[in-house]
Amino acid sequence: MLAVFLVGNLIAGSTHVPWLAGLSYAAGGLLAVGYARRETLLLVVTTPPLIFLISLLGAELITAGSSTLLATAEGTMLTLAAVAPWLFACTAGCVAVAMARGLPRCIRDLRAGLNGRPNAAESAGVSAPTQL
Repeated sequence: MLAVFLVGNLIAGSTHVPWLAGLSYAAGGLLAVGYARRETLLLVVTTPPLIFLISLLGAELITAGSSTLLATAEGTMLTLAAVAPWLFACTAGCVAVAMARGLPRCIRDLRAGLNGRPNAAESAGVSAPTQL
């Protein structure tokens, strides 16, 4: 996600087309949700906004050159304002895809773990799948 977001933010910054940053957010988020293991869906759904912010700050620092931090902060805020509809819509889309792939089970497992209860698979005597 970080690579896709960073490349999209750099291209959007150099071409002055902010919707390209939103498009990179959609591509990175949906690819991550589509290819993630079911056990990691909760993490994959919740972290893209933070990763996008980090990549946006990096892209602004790279393109600012010798400018001040004020210029970097200004560019970051303006870009976030321009891509806010993309961020909200694509996050909702990622959550919808993750729900179809098994996000409710991840949430149930997290709740069970926080309450000290074993997962449903462990209590049924089924061993958890091994990770490669």
